[in-house]
Amino acid sequence: MSSTLHHDNDKALLHSWQEEQHSIASQVVVPQYSAAPHQAQTSERYAQLSSYNNNGQTTGKKNYLLIGGVDLTFPGDEANEDAVAVYVILKYDTTNSSSDDDHSSGILLSSPHQPEVIHRSHKYYKLTTPYIPSYLAFREIDPLLELITQQCESKPHLTPNVILVDGNGQWHDRYAGLACFVGVKSGIPTVGVGKTFYSLDNEMKKSDVLRGVKQSVQCWYDAHCKHEGLLSTKSVDKGCRSSVIVVDNESIRYSTKMETEQQSTNLTAYEDMLIKLHQVCGGLAIPMRSGKNQNDTVLAYALVGHGGNDSTNNGSSNNKKKNEHSRGSKNPIYISCGSHISLLDAVYLVACTSIVRIPEPIREADLHGRQLLRDQKN
Repeated sequence: MSSTLHHDNDKALLHSWQEEQHSIASQVVVPQYSAAPHQAQTSERYAQLSSYNNNGQTTGKKNYLLIGGVDLTFPGDEANEDAVAVYVILKYDTTNSSSDDDHSSGILLSSPHQPEVIHRSHKYYKLTTPYIPSYLAFREIDPLLELITQQCESKPHLTPNVILVDGNGQWHDRYAGLACFVGVKSGIPTVGVGKTFYSLDNEMKKSDVLRGVKQSVQCWYDAHCKHEGLLSTKSVDKGCRSSVIVVDNESIRYSTKMETEQQSTNLTAYEDMLIKLHQVCGGLAIPMRSGKNQNDTVLAYALVGHGGNDSTNNGSSNNKKKNEHSRGSKNPIYISCGSHISLLDAVYLVACTSIVRIPEPIREADLHGRQLLRDQKN
């Protein structure tokens, strides 16, 4: 079957896939975020996340979270070479955060940039399904689900609290991306992490997103410069910077023709603002809605300014000087729910586990998969 469908049997297959996507979408569970984000005192537009709320549940006596990551690596010659699916689990130390304000109670990743890899598994497989936009799950779900099932059966004590998936979740034409398939079929909470922008209606363009991201960073920067109390720098001194995520309450809008023509980009100023952002928080998340109406559902967040963390920092003056001028990612990633997790919890976990642009569980799976294909080729 080619990626351009011509035959009736191909169209019938797509119809059956669509039916399965609708079925998966109907089984997705997205709980409400159990604690409203703390509203920054000096700005009605921005709020902040400071912990993972785990649907209002605690981890009991455990002082850690297990976060999985899945990724598929494809060969250069898909017709004659195997692809490889990879599943990893990372262990993150946690502490319970609490204060007089219930908004900040939850689970805090105490060492988000020093996880321990406690599980790796992989599976080589032949690609029999071509890449067709919006049908990625049918190309990738089987080997991933096999790896997850094997782990749950052979090492149930390592079953992760959450799995991060390289691919979208509900940010999908039929609200059933790969992360939704993994979450519904495994029963484990999943988060979709898109590395490239996917347009749901072919009307919102990547340029709309980049414009909205830069406008949000600009507005945050203006508010912060005028009101230094937006995010307390005292929390930064305590090492909490990467565990505070700023959330914009205004969603990305579709550009009008005039806005597109007048749009100008000052990359240097944008990067300077990201440096300031990086000094006080672990990223800025901007909501993305399913349509043009501001009442439409928020299905995803574009995350920018995350990562940029040097885990080798030993406190030397050179490293301190470097960190003063470092910034998080200028290119956004796109976070959406797979199933069994709230969207804001998903944003928090992805941002906090990002040492670079891609969250570490997915990055670890990606690096391992690339190495496996290199070894196999040699």
